[in-house]
Amino acid sequence: SDFMKKDKPKGASFQDSMLKLVRTLPKVLKYLPGDKAKDARSFMMSLQYWLGGSPENIEALLLNLANNYVPAITEGGYLGEMEIKEPEVIPDKGIWHPVAPRVFETYSEYKKWLFEEHAPALGLDPLTAPIVGLVLQKSHINTKDDAHYVSLIMELESKGAMVLPTYTGALDFSQCIDEFFFDPITGKPITDCTINLTGFALVGGPATQDHPKAIAALKRLNNPYICAVPATFQ
Repeated sequence: SDFMKKDKPKGASFQDSMLKLVRTLPKVLKYLPGDKAKDARSFMMSLQYWLGGSPENIEALLLNLANNYVPAITEGGYLGEMEIKEPEVIPDKGIWHPVAPRVFETYSEYKKWLFEEHAPALGLDPLTAPIVGLVLQKSHINTKDDAHYVSLIMELESKGAMVLPTYTGALDFSQCIDEFFFDPITGKPITDCTINLTGFALVGGPATQDHPKAIAALKRLNNPYICAVPATFQ
């Protein structure tokens, strides 16, 4: 038992690995014969639809379950010619802005859009305007439950700041800081301050946190950090 306790994975890295398993397993299960594999795949697909959260994903979730488990629909072939969509997901980690044409997976891509299109349209000078980094939850973006994100971004921009709104689907939100908040050429911090809007600790979920890793990320960033909604989940 001591051996199991010693080697048991824990913290954000373990939670991240479980999320990766959820996304990968259905691709493997569909090649396995038998009802048990079918049930397992249906469960994992349902979880992906649910985590996707959008109206399109929820519709596909219900259609998929009905097509597999409601005898009247299955035997009647009512959905036989209908193509049920695969789970629609945005990148697991990225930079999301409510008026941008897409999610950006690198800071360089986002910077090009921000500096050449968005900032000039706002009347901001990208060379002098401060940059506020945001750490967001993917689930709010997926489900379009993002009014508080949009409101804060608009307010900051109206005050003359540019915004770097990042998100991840994992529970280690320091990934956003490590990947997007530093200039890829100079290695220096891009942001002037950072706001955490996730309601979680920077590293870890409501049950477990990795404080040393969070402290290391914030020390490296070395600018003001605000946890704006600390009591949402904890």
